[in-house]
Amino acid sequence: MPTARHEPPDNRHDREARAARRHLDRLDEQGEKLIGGGRMAHPETDPDDPMEIWGKRIGRGLAVLALIYLTYHLVTTYVLS
Repeated sequence: MPTARHEPPDNRHDREARAARRHLDRLDEQGEKLIGGGRMAHPETDPDDPMEIWGKRIGRGLAVLALIYLTYHLVTTYVLS
């Protein structure tokens, strides 16, 4: 990012801080779109439906178990070998 060398350091810092905040806000908005946008990811989902609640719980539990297994496997294969 080109900056003017004759600018006082405080103005340059403020401008860079504002630009960084804009970039972070844009990334936050894009991240919500990529990840699913919160609890109501699909307009037809019912947050009080027990099947959806248990389906999410089971899916997240299986994901945690898969992460633990993969971490164990990678550590025992590549770190402790």
